[in-house]
Amino acid sequence: MPSGSSVAAPRATRRGSGILLGYQALFLVGLVGVWTLTWALELIHRDLVPAPWAVGVEMAGLLTSPTFWESVWQTLAGSLVALMISTVIAVPLGIALGMAPAAYRALQFVIDFGRSFPTVAVLPVVILVLGTTAQMKVFVLAIGLVWPILIQTYYGARRLDPMLVETVTAYRIPRRLAFLKVLLPSAAPFAATGIRIAAAVAILVSIGIEILTLTPGMGGALAQSQTNGLAARAIAYTIYAAFLGLALYVILVRAEDRLLRWNHRAEGRSS
Repeated sequence: MPSGSSVAAPRATRRGSGILLGYQALFLVGLVGVWTLTWALELIHRDLVPAPWAVGVEMAGLLTSPTFWESVWQTLAGSLVALMISTVIAVPLGIALGMAPAAYRALQFVIDFGRSFPTVAVLPVVILVLGTTAQMKVFVLAIGLVWPILIQTYYGARRLDPMLVETVTAYRIPRRLAFLKVLLPSAAPFAATGIRIAAAVAILVSIGIEILTLTPGMGGALAQSQTNGLAARAIAYTIYAAFLGLALYVILVRAEDRLLRWNHRAEGRSS
C-alpha cells in the first residue's frame, strides 16, 4: 500500500500548481485592468494604445485570416530550420570541444566573441549578398542560435564523473562505445537546455529581422500594421508572437521529458 507521504506529495504538488495558476490569472487580470485604466484616462494617446477589447476583436479576426496563418508559418518555419541547422553544427562541435579542452581554450576568444556579437549587426552585409529573402533570415538566425547550444553542450561533455572516466579508462572501453554510452548521455540534457534557450531566442530574433527588413512573417505583418496606423492589429500580432514562442518552448519541454526520461529518473533518485 502507498504510504501517507507518497499520497500527500501529489496532492501538495497539485495544490501548489493551483496556487501558481491563480497568481498568474490575477497578474493577467491586473495587467488588463491597468491597460484599461490607461486607455480610459488617455494617459497615452489612444491611437498608440487602443482599448483591450479592440485588440481582442483583432485577435479573433486574425484567427479566421489565411494571411495570418501564412505569416505564422513563415516565422515558425524559418525559426525551426535555423534551429535545426544550429543544432546539427553546435552539438557535435560542443562534444568535440568537451573531449579536447585544449581546443576549447584555443577557440575560447572566438566563442566568447561570437556569443556576445549582436546578430542583427550582420543584417546589412547579409542582405547585400542574399537579399531580403527567407534564406537571409535563416542564415542570420543560425549565426545567433549556434552559440547557446554549443556552450551548453560543451559544459555537458565536460561534466563527467571522474570515477566514470577512470572506469572507462581502466576497462579499456572502446572510444565509440564510450562516446555513445557515456559522453553523449552526459551532454544530452545540457544540449537540450541549449536548444530550448535557442528556440526562445529564435522566435524573438526572427520577428525582429522581419520587422527591420519587412521579410514575410509575423514581424513583417506587424510592421505593416504599424505603418498603416492599425495599432490594435499590431498589438494582436505581438501577443500571438508571444504565444508562438511559449508554445514552442512547451513542446520542446515535453519532448525533452519523453526523450530524456532516464535523466529525470536519475535526478529523482539523487534528490
